[in-house]
Amino acid sequence: MRDKKGTHRFWGVLFYLALMVTIVSASYAGVRFCSNLVTEQSYERLRDAAEAFAVGTKNGQQGKEKNKAAKGVERESEAGDDRPEGIDFAELSSINPDIYAWIRIPDTQIDYPVLQREEDDTYYLRHNSSGRYAFAGSIYTEEANSRDFKDPMTVLYGHNMRDGSMFQNLHFFEDETFFAEHPEFFIYLPGYRLTYEIFAAYRFDDTHLLGAFDFSKKKGRRAYIREVFAGISMGQNTREDVKVTAKDKLVTLSTCTSDQADGRYLVQAVLKKKEKTRQ
Repeated sequence: MRDKKGTHRFWGVLFYLALMVTIVSASYAGVRFCSNLVTEQSYERLRDAAEAFAVGTKNGQQGKEKNKAAKGVERESEAGDDRPEGIDFAELSSINPDIYAWIRIPDTQIDYPVLQREEDDTYYLRHNSSGRYAFAGSIYTEEANSRDFKDPMTVLYGHNMRDGSMFQNLHFFEDETFFAEHPEFFIYLPGYRLTYEIFAAYRFDDTHLLGAFDFSKKKGRRAYIREVFAGISMGQNTREDVKVTAKDKLVTLSTCTSDQADGRYLVQAVLKKKEKTRQ
């Protein structure tokens, strides 16, 4: 009889523990989902703020409607002005002065502000662009990089979110066809649009690029460029016809891999054009 009662007690405790684990796990997943949803909604508001004013209108309503009709697609230029439409950084700065750039990659969800926190490189790892704690964090750079994208190598970081937000869509470039059909992306600064041509996309480890490679000297930059074009990893996609020299300004977009704790996926590009914008 005692053994039977002991067995029932054991299974009762086990059931209780399993139930508690399930409840805690479900609660955590729910909190995380809500956090991600709130974060993405905040970025949607930022996108509206960034493009709230169309050139040639007094109150920005015309530009707003065009932008809502074709999200992620640049508005048409005014007659006689072929400069690309810019980003309203004055408005964004009033929301958060840490916002200093904006990145867009065609045919992806990547359409985000770029931030940098003074004296705290990891702040935006878990804070959104409004400064609130968020699992998804933000797209950000470290203080090792200047905010003008004039460094030999600038590294942008973003999480690999399951819902496809932040830098998850960088993994699209693992597909050879997508890589071939999407050669460029854009970074906006106050008054300018920078066009980057993608020359490589590949899996890497969590080595800190700016600390492990000497980009301060041409010799170091040449060695790194040769290494990339020689092929750093299996499955690497490379544009062999893109000319990259030690004089060029490069950008690396970095995100995690879902199947390897210390794995990273990198998309690398070279600055090809800097244009003044109409805003």
